[in-house]
Amino acid sequence: GMHSTMIAGESKAPGEKQLLELANDFGVKNGSTIIKNVRTVCSNWTNYAKKTGVGEETANLINKKITALLRL
Repeated sequence: GMHSTMIAGESKAPGEKQLLELANDFGVKNGSTIIKNVRTVCSNWTNYAKKTGVGEETANLINKKITALLRL
């Protein structure tokens, strides 16, 4: 389905372009750096999951979703 909110004119699949537009609209500095840092943290999800005791099946399921989102 469709997202219930719209980000910079995109409701179906907002991506980095729309996030940067939104950051600019709200005066957020270093939007690209913030996105890069979030991507880095998300790409290390399995390490964080192991360290905090998240079950392997759950960690793998979440990792699949994160991996798909990082491709956007």
